[in-house]
Amino acid sequence: MGDLIRWFNEIPLAGLMLVVMIGFSIGRLSWRGLSLGPAGGTLLVALLLGRGGLSFEAFYGSTDPTFTLGAFGFALFIYSVGFEAGPRFFSSLFGGPGWRYVLVGAVVNIAALLLAVLFATVLALNDSLAAGLLSGALTSAPTYAAAAEICGNTTALAVSFALTYPIGLAGVVLMVQFLPRVMGQDLAKESDDEEEAAPLRPALKGQELTRAFEVNNEKVIGPTLRELDLTNRTGCYITRLHRSEDVRDVDAGTVLEPGDHLLVRGRFQELQSFQVLVGPEVYDDELRRKTGGVRKIRVQSAEVVGRPLVELELTKRYHSLIVEIDRGGVAIEPGADVTLQRGDVVTVQGSRQNLRALVERLGRYERSHDETDVAVYAGGILLGLLLGQIAIPAGGARLTLGYAGGLLVAGVLLGRFRSTGLIHANVPRAARQLVRDLGILLFVAETGVKAGESSFGVMEGHLVQTLLAAGGVTVLSVVIALFFAKWFLKMRAVDAWGSVGGGMTSSAALVAVKRAADSNKPALSYAASYAVASVLATIAGQVVVLLTR
Repeated sequence: MGDLIRWFNEIPLAGLMLVVMIGFSIGRLSWRGLSLGPAGGTLLVALLLGRGGLSFEAFYGSTDPTFTLGAFGFALFIYSVGFEAGPRFFSSLFGGPGWRYVLVGAVVNIAALLLAVLFATVLALNDSLAAGLLSGALTSAPTYAAAAEICGNTTALAVSFALTYPIGLAGVVLMVQFLPRVMGQDLAKESDDEEEAAPLRPALKGQELTRAFEVNNEKVIGPTLRELDLTNRTGCYITRLHRSEDVRDVDAGTVLEPGDHLLVRGRFQELQSFQVLVGPEVYDDELRRKTGGVRKIRVQSAEVVGRPLVELELTKRYHSLIVEIDRGGVAIEPGADVTLQRGDVVTVQGSRQNLRALVERLGRYERSHDETDVAVYAGGILLGLLLGQIAIPAGGARLTLGYAGGLLVAGVLLGRFRSTGLIHANVPRAARQLVRDLGILLFVAETGVKAGESSFGVMEGHLVQTLLAAGGVTVLSVVIALFFAKWFLKMRAVDAWGSVGGGMTSSAALVAVKRAADSNKPALSYAASYAVASVLATIAGQVVVLLTR
């Protein structure tokens, strides 16, 4: 093993790529919903290989190089955090009922920060150990990356984060499985009760479905659709009509004929009412195949932001099917009560003419996945570095945002305004994810190897305290947020748990909550909470260092 490590040390870049390759692969392994994630896996491998002889100095020929790939990765990652959050950051704060989800996520981060400071003070832990245990307790790579810029001992930070990360990861997943029982909550039943109540409140709740029906009731043959008023009578929308060899749109003047097949959108009980009035359900492959093309539309229009789908009546007005809503990488089912947010990517199906009208209402077509505007990253990082250098006089001191703060602010601003005015930047989600992951993996691999070369004695006398403190931060911050959501905000348990998962920026928590609820409902509160929490978690990384020095 030693000879192999020495061989990698002799090849520039090889050692760093070895760490990223193995670490990323280990991070993707999952057992019962638990995984280290790319950052956690890479940090673990970096520490072990650094301990085994992989040399940071071999990467650059110096122990203190002027610039490193890790520094570049740090800039990519922190900017990406802000850029990803930007489109939803302000709408999550001020966009209707979502503010409750955001508030719960904020409580998670604030409680975790204060608890980390408290434990560090009581247990005499230094700023680096405190920042590491906070990052691990929240399973937050942004917290770790931001703290690394200003902490006193990056080795202690890396080791502390690596050791406490599994505690935070397992802790929140286990709490999702057991704590609802202690609190008398049944997430699955709560989700079922909401769906059962949906027909009683058709204007607000319920998952819409698409079905085809054959016209055979004489009472609907002859009058126009305007005269039949089927939408008001049943709650369903007719989107397409199949007559003989022709598949066409319908309008208020359409007259139904015997044997017509109608493609209809509505909730379950509404579709049953439609069937009684019009005719039996049928399977029409041609009708489904000719419902039009599928396009993705990015929501930008202020007129639709914050309004529920049932109020917008997009299916009724534009005869187009809303298939899915992508909110920051989280797939949300297009229920009637779902409100659109700026930056949402809506997948719709319909005729070219109808989609052209719909996109004018919502925003713009999402551009091809082959197009990526690199300038918005290069320019944004440049802006962030410049912002981080601006000094503000405060008494006898001069305050600066620092690189992390400047990059974060630039990312949020350009992410929010990237498709307005003179800026029309297109960065597909896959490209954004690649840049974000590559950035954190380069940074974590480099800092981990450097920490692994040093003595792990930084934890001597503090190992047990740090692990216990991390467990305390995870458990108490979640409990505090849940009680806050229940007693002060009167939130449903399923929404509260989704908000907590978003507050911890933990995809493992989201998976666990969705399994417990047997529903995708928690994705809504998770997505709203995550947008703001990712920014707060980054800020917390530096605040905890400043408060525990």
